[in-house]
Amino acid sequence: MRSVVMEQKSIEILHKTAEDFGAIARKVNESSKMRKNHSEEAIKYINLSMELGSELAKDIDSVAQSNNDLRNQDTIVNNTCIVLKSNLKHQKQLVETLKEKKAITPEIADAHLKRIKDFEGPLAQALEHIENIIASDNELVLLDNVLILKKKKQKDQLNKLKKLTDMALDDAEKAIQGSSSNLERGLTFVEKFRHVAQLVADKNRKELETMMQNANRGWNIAVEVNNSSKSQLEFAETVNNFTEQLHQESIAIQDLVIKKHHVFEQNLQIITVLTVLISLKFMKFLSVEEIIGTLEELDSKAMEVEDLITYITIACTDIRNIAALNYDMTDTSHLNNEIEDKSVKSTKKEIEYFDSIKREVASMTEATRFPIEGSGKNIENGKKLESTLKELIASM
Repeated sequence: MRSVVMEQKSIEILHKTAEDFGAIARKVNESSKMRKNHSEEAIKYINLSMELGSELAKDIDSVAQSNNDLRNQDTIVNNTCIVLKSNLKHQKQLVETLKEKKAITPEIADAHLKRIKDFEGPLAQALEHIENIIASDNELVLLDNVLILKKKKQKDQLNKLKKLTDMALDDAEKAIQGSSSNLERGLTFVEKFRHVAQLVADKNRKELETMMQNANRGWNIAVEVNNSSKSQLEFAETVNNFTEQLHQESIAIQDLVIKKHHVFEQNLQIITVLTVLISLKFMKFLSVEEIIGTLEELDSKAMEVEDLITYITIACTDIRNIAALNYDMTDTSHLNNEIEDKSVKSTKKEIEYFDSIKREVASMTEATRFPIEGSGKNIENGKKLESTLKELIASM
């Protein structure tokens, strides 16, 4: 027969172990609820980022199409300026020929040559600027295409993360159900084991055996919880790693948007300089049209006179076309700049959402760790309850 002291010690062990079992079951249940809360928060921020990402993708597509059109227009301006340069060369040759033939007066010839000379400088500057603008246009078009593909990939990854997080939420809800059942069992343990001393004194073997069976059931369920929690943690870590990767890629997209906006703003500055050249220097050359009437009134029937009139007319038409194109391009560029500003702000907000997603998923993952530790302890607690009860029953 066991001594009273040993019996009392066993009863104390049962009390303490049952209370520990119940306390751990409560913490496991709380952890499961925390997992659910963090999963729901992560899903909320994922939905917000998906909504914002769709708007941002539309803006990027819109600007990309516009930038492509602007590059085509800039190329037209560049080619027209090249034609203008060639046109001025032909005009100078014609004026020199007419001057040699004395078909026009030296005053007319010198005045026109001066206009050409005054225009050649701004035209050379415009060609230099437009070359830089087109180089930036090409860079912008490339960055647009990179961004479009990156945003598409990001959207696909967000959809995948949403599915993964939905699965994590489903796991958390199942874990709450299981941990709630274990919590109820744990609290029952605590209550019943408070009366174990009386059951031993009454030698109520039947009730003690029932309690031993419940303890056995308790630690076996803890084994199931432990295995399930390990699987859930592995899954949560997968989601966490995937989120981290998505977060890094989103930062890369933000950096790319900012870089593209920087290129765009630099290009806009050059476009502004070009606009000044076209609106002042180019348009000033249009005064050359005054010479057409003078040339038409000349008695000379030299073919070069008609050719000069033709070249002057073409040059003036080209200048007006360039001015009209530049006017449209400037308006479009400023409109695009507003969208670019908005995109930069949107990506910053998007990163805030991704920071929140990352934080919530990390917390969700961390909340998955305790059920492993807790269930592991309750496996030991359940076995201790079972073995201690077995010893008490055997001593009766």
